[in-house]
Amino acid sequence: MGKWGPPLRIARRTTRRSLGRTLLIAALIGLPVLAATWLGIVLKSASPSGETLANNTIGRADARLDVTQYGKLQVQPGQDMLYGEPPPAPGHDKAVRTPSTFDPLTLLPPGSKVARQFVDSGTTEIRVPDSKTSVTLLTGDGADPLTTGTVKLDEGRLPAKPDEVAISPSLAEELGRTDTMVSADGTKYTVVGIARMLSAASTKAVFATPDTRLHEVDPTRTVQYLVDLPDSADADALGTALIDQGLFLLPRATIVDPPPDTYGTTADEIGPYAAMALVIGFGVLEIVLLAGTAFAVGARRQTRELGLVMAAGGTPGDVRRIVVTQGLFAGLVGVLGGLAIAGIAVFSAKPVWEAMTDAVFTAWQIPWGTIVAIALLGVGAGLAAAVVPAISAGRQAPMAALAERFTVTAGAARIRVAAVVLLGAGLACVFGGSTMIAAALKSARSTQLGMQATATPTGPIALVLLGITATIAALVWMLPSLVAKLAGVARALPLSGRMALRDASRHRHRTGPATAAIMMAVAGTAAVAFAASNSIAADAADYTAAGREGDAVMRFADGVPGAIAHTPQLGSQLGELLPVRQQHQLGYVQLPNAKANQYGYTPVLAVATPQNGMGMTGMPLQAADPGFVERFGEYGARVAAAMRAGKVVVPDVKLEPGQTVALHNDDAQDYLKNLDAVSFGPPPRIQFFRDTALISPEAARELGTIKVNEVHFELTRSPSDDELAAVARLLGADDQLVVEKGYQSPARLFLLGILAAATIVTLLGVAISVSLSAAEGRADLATLAAIGAPPRRRRSLAAAQAWVLGQLGCLLGVGVGALYGYTAHAAFGSPRFAVPWAELGGIVIVVPLFAGLLAWLLTRSRLPMVSRID
Repeated sequence: MGKWGPPLRIARRTTRRSLGRTLLIAALIGLPVLAATWLGIVLKSASPSGETLANNTIGRADARLDVTQYGKLQVQPGQDMLYGEPPPAPGHDKAVRTPSTFDPLTLLPPGSKVARQFVDSGTTEIRVPDSKTSVTLLTGDGADPLTTGTVKLDEGRLPAKPDEVAISPSLAEELGRTDTMVSADGTKYTVVGIARMLSAASTKAVFATPDTRLHEVDPTRTVQYLVDLPDSADADALGTALIDQGLFLLPRATIVDPPPDTYGTTADEIGPYAAMALVIGFGVLEIVLLAGTAFAVGARRQTRELGLVMAAGGTPGDVRRIVVTQGLFAGLVGVLGGLAIAGIAVFSAKPVWEAMTDAVFTAWQIPWGTIVAIALLGVGAGLAAAVVPAISAGRQAPMAALAERFTVTAGAARIRVAAVVLLGAGLACVFGGSTMIAAALKSARSTQLGMQATATPTGPIALVLLGITATIAALVWMLPSLVAKLAGVARALPLSGRMALRDASRHRHRTGPATAAIMMAVAGTAAVAFAASNSIAADAADYTAAGREGDAVMRFADGVPGAIAHTPQLGSQLGELLPVRQQHQLGYVQLPNAKANQYGYTPVLAVATPQNGMGMTGMPLQAADPGFVERFGEYGARVAAAMRAGKVVVPDVKLEPGQTVALHNDDAQDYLKNLDAVSFGPPPRIQFFRDTALISPEAARELGTIKVNEVHFELTRSPSDDELAAVARLLGADDQLVVEKGYQSPARLFLLGILAAATIVTLLGVAISVSLSAAEGRADLATLAAIGAPPRRRRSLAAAQAWVLGQLGCLLGVGVGALYGYTAHAAFGSPRFAVPWAELGGIVIVVPLFAGLLAWLLTRSRLPMVSRID
């Protein structure tokens, strides 16, 4: 054992004697290990690979065969094309077969067997109690053994006949566990089983045979088969031959062990890994700071024991080895405990994780390499956390250690110039990178994708990550000096506050790391709050309302099979079922002799604006009552006045005074006439304002007829659930009528979650630092008691210390989180830098006060007298 034998024995005994402190440090290390292990196993099992992936996708088959309509394909033999359809070879994009009726056995070796794989065949509409609903339709040969394992069968069996179906559990619950399912056209199907997709397991789905009447077969769509090849067949040679026939064979071996990506890792793929590495690095640093402060508590409380080691001939190296070994023990306990609890949590609550990931776990996928790396990282974090306390303990003089005198930091605090420069450079990188991200997003949205476009430029993202890293490093470097600078404001505080600030300044070797740990933890919660607020602000800015808030809107479609047509009787019936004050009808303008085309669609009149030239991509002309339009604020009043003057109002188009727009039929090139038009710039985000050109009914009737396409019901109050259910029964569906409620923010419970996370991490850092302060300040408190200080002084001092540390850590954490938030504001395209004032107020004000209150409640008032004599 050499020099490590006695330190190991002493560390082991100290670990057993101070079990509470050991478990606390182990928990700090083990909790991230637990979370990372649990997350790794759950996500890996939800998205499996290897043999499990092969079983999930092709069941017991040897390969998957894609039969296309083309005569030759442009793919490589053995290429990993698990998703998507193989493209045709150049010059072979004409159909040579109908995939759904082609027999693939004619091109396969004798003795082969095939079965249609369950594939997504779109959606179908079925009847549910009181209405209709759309569900996902999957078709395949469920009765064939080759498909076993590709679908999770809960009850019964899969369909074998065209009039049989299996349904998902969510659909079965809605249908009431009936033995019969009825399609929208009234056809009845026998329910023979309850089944789920392996991914998106909660989706309402129907499983049917390929020849079911629930959908119309697309003759051009690629058909996928599961293939059982004879033992003598060479899958690679067969795959090469089939490509020239327009068929693609994906062998099982390719799914189990896919070939490497021919293109390698691109620059765009580096960004996520850089972000992940940054998050892991921050997490490890936070563990080291919190656990290091906790180790400092232990080293202070065993000062006399370490002094005895030195008095008996031990060297400073022996003392350091004792403390470092304690870090090793704590790291091992934390890692083993985290792995054990993660294993119990994962394997004992499988249904919970399946519901959370919306996937069926057909086999556990354990990422052993990741788990080993996590375990080593946890042990390394325990050792790193013990290094600084070990060095500090090794510097104690033997006599001072025997007398339990603690070293304090004297002298004025000095903030390093290098730290200030690093902080400035970090902030410059963050703001510069965020500006570049915003510019890239604006450029992307100017393309044809418009508001749907996204931008993830790797360079600016890396620059932001570098800036945030530099900012945090600078703040961690500066924190001990910042804590000491705070002592200058102690004169304005009560006695407990003055003592707390001066104690923090004298012992900034521990208050600095503790505050840094709180800062980093709070920065994470604040960053989430900023990101969510800016994401919500971007969604709110992009939200387009169906109508005026509080109105109910009903839209009608012309020429769409199964769509509801407008009739005056239907409007009257809806008016009787809802608390309607007034109805407002909007309609497209059509020529008097307009007839439906071959697609069942009756063309409407449209205007071509200067922005889109004289083509037929102009805005459809919609008639609306000016009295209805002027309900929409100042913009609506201006539009209504122009409509009463007989003009056409087009949205967000630059028009000169007196300019006209060209009138066309929207499916023909024939020019009709020019109309006087006016524009008032960008309209409010209401659908009929943004998507159509408006005209008054009187002016519209001079051009043609009005076909009502939507009705707005002005309500006296919000309709009840019973009233909406009655409307659904009348319309036959529950999604036809929309009650406009404005943008609904998803952040109702967000505040509580953010405050809970910030409170937990703040209390943890505060508790560690306050307990260390209590250990170091026991003699000072005893002196105060001896000169007449009341017993509550100890409680007040602990509360003040907790508040000071919590307040400083929360303020700095919110500042760091704001950097993430500014980047999120640019990345999400938020129209403004949204600040979550409620969440931040809770973090900055409520959490530190709660930490101080908890410290006051949990601290004992009386303390046994200790000697002040060395």
